[in-house]
Parts: sequence; C-alpha cells; structure tokens
Amino acid sequence: MEFLGYFGGVFAPVSFLLLLGGTIGGLILGATPGLSPTMAVALLIPFTFHLAPVEGLILLGAAYTSTVAGGAVSAILLKIPGAPANIATALDGNAMAQNGEGARALHLSFLSSGIGGVIGVLLLIFLTPILAQWALAFSYSHLFWMAILGVTVIGSLASKSFVKGLLSGCIGLWLSMIGFDDNLGAQRFIFADALAGGIHIIPALIGLFAIPQVMEMFAKGRDNAAIETLDVPKQSLMDSMRELTKNIRALSIGTIFGSIIGIIPGVGGQIAGLVAYDQAQKFSPNKAKFGSGHPEGIIAAESANNAMVGPSLVPLLTLAIPGSPTAAVLLGGLIIHGIFPGSDLFDNHPQVAWTFINSMLVGQILMVIFGIYTATWAARIARAPVPIMAAAVMVLALFGSYSVQQSMGDVYIMLGLGVGMFFLEKFGFSAAPLVLGLILGPIAESNFTTGSLIAQAQDGAWIYFTTGALNLFLIFLVLASVGYSFWSNLALGSKAVEAETHRRTAPHRQYILSSCVILLVAAAVTWISFTAEPADAFLFPRLIAIFFIGLAVWSFIRAISGLARVGAGLDLLGFKNIVPGLVLMGIYVFFAAKALGFYCASILAFLLIYTIYDPAVLSNHRAWAKRVCVTLLFMLVIYSLFAVLLKVQTPKGIWF
Repeated sequence: MEFLGYFGGVFAPVSFLLLLGGTIGGLILGATPGLSPTMAVALLIPFTFHLAPVEGLILLGAAYTSTVAGGAVSAILLKIPGAPANIATALDGNAMAQNGEGARALHLSFLSSGIGGVIGVLLLIFLTPILAQWALAFSYSHLFWMAILGVTVIGSLASKSFVKGLLSGCIGLWLSMIGFDDNLGAQRFIFADALAGGIHIIPALIGLFAIPQVMEMFAKGRDNAAIETLDVPKQSLMDSMRELTKNIRALSIGTIFGSIIGIIPGVGGQIAGLVAYDQAQKFSPNKAKFGSGHPEGIIAAESANNAMVGPSLVPLLTLAIPGSPTAAVLLGGLIIHGIFPGSDLFDNHPQVAWTFINSMLVGQILMVIFGIYTATWAARIARAPVPIMAAAVMVLALFGSYSVQQSMGDVYIMLGLGVGMFFLEKFGFSAAPLVLGLILGPIAESNFTTGSLIAQAQDGAWIYFTTGALNLFLIFLVLASVGYSFWSNLALGSKAVEAETHRRTAPHRQYILSSCVILLVAAAVTWISFTAEPADAFLFPRLIAIFFIGLAVWSFIRAISGLARVGAGLDLLGFKNIVPGLVLMGIYVFFAAKALGFYCASILAFLLIYTIYDPAVLSNHRAWAKRVCVTLLFMLVIYSLFAVLLKVQTPKGIWF
C-alpha cells in the first residue's frame, strides 16, 4: 500500500492542472484522425523540458490514456479510427451513430474505457514484480505465435465469409511486406517512389476506413443531399451504467485480454481491441448482431484499449523494456529528466514513480467525466448533410495522412488504398482484417526472422518454435481459434449459402470477376516472391504468398460453382454518381494541394463538393453564404490544428 502515501502529489496545484490539461488535450488529439497516442505523447515531450520530472510524466501519462479513449470519438461519429486501437470500435460504434445513438455509443465507450483503464492501472500497482517476470518469459518464438494468434482473428473479424476474411488478411500481410527488408535492406514490392518507405499504418488506416465512406456518400447522389434527420436524444448516465452492468461478460473479456496483451513487450496494444472484440463475439449469444450496432462490441473493444495502458508500462518501469511504441516515447521522457527505469526505480525515485502511476488512476476518472460531458454535443456531428460530411471527411483524411511524415506519398497511398477498399467492400471484403494483417505482418516477420537466426545456433527452427510449454500452449490457442472461427462462421452462414447456391444474378457474375482479379493479384505476388532476390529477404513473403494464392484459388472455385456468398455487388447507377466526386478528389489530392497549397485547395474542394451534390443551394443565396462562412471557419480551425500546433509544413508553406 505504499502508493497511497503519494496520492497528495497528484493534487498539488501545478500537477493537477497539468493532469486536467493533458486529459482534455488528449481527448481532442485522439479524436483527430491521423494523431495516434504515440504522436500525441511525442508532441508534448518538448513541453516537459522546464517541468519537474513528476510534473512532466503526469502530463505525458494523462495524454497517453485520454488519447487512446479519444480515438473512439472519430471512430464512432465518422468511422475513422483515431488510432489502430480504435478499429474495432468503429465496427459497431458508427452503426449506432447512424441510427441516432451516437451519444449512447460514446457513453458506453468512455465508461468502458474508464473501467478497463482503472483495472489496468491497479494491475500495474499491485502485480508489477510478478508481471515483469512473466513478461520476461516471452522469447522471439512466443512473440511470433502471439502475432499468429492475432492473425487467426482475421477469419471472423467483421466479415460474413471466412474465406473473404482470410483473403483480406492476406492482402494486409502482403502490404506490410512492401518497402525495405529490415534485416537485409533489400527492396520488396516497391512499384513507386512513394512505397520506398513502406506503408505507414496511419495513412493506411485513414484511407481504408475514411475514403470508402466518402465514396458511399457520393454514391447517394444529388437527390439525397441531406441525410435523414435523426434526433440525438440525451443519454442518461444512469441508463448507460445500467446497460454496462448488463454486459459484464463483454467488459470482462475486454479487460482481461487488454491487460494480457498490454504487458507483452513487442506485441503492441493496437491489437488489443481487435482481439477482445473477436473473443467477445465468439462468447456472445448474439454473434450475428456484431457489426450492426451492438453495444457489446464497443464495450469489449474500448475496455481492452485502456486496460492495456497500465500493464504496457510494467516492463518499462521495472525492466526498461518498452511494451509499446508509446511506452518507448515515455522512456525517452524519463531519460530526459535523468531517471532510468529498472528494478531500483521504486527505491531511488519512489515519489516520481508512484505519483506518476497514481495520476494515471485519477486521469482515467477525469477522462470519463469530460468524455461523457461532451458526448451528446459531439454526437450531433452525425446529423450533418451528406455533402458537408463527405467534404469534411475528405479534408481530414488528407490532413491526417500528410501530418504523419509530412509526405505527399502518404496521401497518395491513403487515396489508393481507400479507392481499392471501396470496391472490395462491395463484394463482401472488410477493412478490419486487412488492417490487422498490416499491423501484425512486421511483428510476425521480425520475430520469425530473429528466432530463425537464433535457432540456427541451437537445435533448428522446428525445435525452437514448437517445443516448450508456452510454445505448445500458444500453438493450441492458434489452432483452437482457427477451428472455432471456421465452425462459427460456417454455422452462421450455412442458410445464406444454401439460398445463394442456385442463383446466377448480376452481382454473382460481378463476384466471379472480382475473384479473377484477386486471383491475378495473388499470382503476381507469388511469382515476384519466388523469383526476386535475395531469397532470404523474401522468405516470409513467400509463406504469405502460398496462403494468398491458395485462398484466391479456393475463392475462385467457389465463385464459379455458385457456392460463394455474394456481396452487394456494384450498383452501376451509384457508381455514376461517384464519378464526379472521384474526379474532384483526384484533382484535389494530386494537383490542387501542391499547386495552390492545402488551405486554398481544401476550401475550393469543400465548396465544390457540396455544390455538385447539393446544387439546390445555389438558388438560396443566404444558404450559400452561410455555407461559405462555415467552410472558412471549419478550415481555419482544422488547418490551425495541423499547421500551427503540429508545425506541419505543407508543400506551399504553412498557410498557402
């Protein structure tokens, strides 16, 4: 109970003000597409130079916890996950927002985050020595199997077809191989200069989730300029808490899996929400409701996201091993102030260590208070007319993608992946498995490669990766996860597959065509993987290519035999409505942004989009003038955030 003696330091005037500021600022940064928790903490480190060590850590810790939770705001309201950790939240959260239940979804999100976060910090307080030794037990082989266990989630994650889920995951795994091999420095699948540095997860995340949504808005056409006006009822806090108590199973699953994944160094908390979401779905009696606005999905994902925060700091504070990218940035913040984590941290600097941990406990409560207070107001964003929503999301997507590395290459990648994902979604493929493959690919490959090198000096790779109690336990979990995903998906879809067996509709013919395209891509990836040199750099891509081509062949055979589950298909009328917006989006990204500067180009694109898709506004000069003023104000706020706060230099300078 030593930590109780240091609670007073949290409520010192300066410390508490920094805790408030870090919490509120973290919520805002987390809700901004493109700003991950790692980036938010890194941005705040310079502000800690002139603060006392404990004050600086309080600011960084508050930003860390609240940014993770804040990412749920854009995930729920705009279907743009604020960070990879919020991918699973978008699956059900956005569906609830579209049904006028945005405030309810936000309430459940923040309450779940707060409960999971408090339990995670309590684990950090009471079980630090035990958990630190347990984390040390994980070697490269164990981390490899942990990554593969995460990959097994792909088959059932947000996809009604097991095959399509695995195919989406294989595409993501292949995309993660693009760039330079970390071990040998060899080029892999670099077809353009923009791909030389690989595909960064944040632009990919924005493109895969935001751009298909923008194109769906375009597809609604000019006759649907305004979405159906949905009331945003005030959500009672007590009602939300009662609903949370009815979903204890999902809350427990999220907290447990978030805590376990958070403590394992190198696995990364960004997959905690996805794994918890998958497990909550498997154990739920309402499996079919997941993805359509089911509260259990939000509760499991968000409780896992914040439950992993505390345990992720266990290896950092006790072993000086950062358990996540954000923890690595926090390590830099400690060292800057002359504090070196390790076994003697709590002996030499108890005031700093315990005050920092206590502040994270208090910060979770503050995060819930501020998050719930703004939930009803924020939920009204979902009521905006479609043309304005489309323009706003497109501008945020460009700014967020560019801000990561200040590279137009990231913007081009974002747009390319987004357009491709739009067409994939029409045939039943999902973005979530693809993103999960993109995240886990480097983790699995790096641990596989390093483990193989170690195995060469021992008894060989087979012995190294398949022996030992922990290896065998993880392999069992992998096989069990695959088997259960396949069985549950088959059970849920058997009737639908039977109904589709004898159909020969246009969407089915389109699905055969899409299967051919996937097969050709898989064949090209396989050919390049097996012919490129050096062979060692393409070992892991070859393994991925084998599964990729096998699944593509399986999908093609099922398509031509009529056994495949058919997606919605491509609505040609809707596609005609997309073309003007798609052309404008291309001009905006590839030409106007560089020629005119982001500010001027974004204003023009914003005005043109809702003029094209809501031409009636031209007949009402007052409405037109109002929208121009709203556009200028919106662009000023957004651009100030990215250009001034983040000091992002666009191709034409800060403002033009």
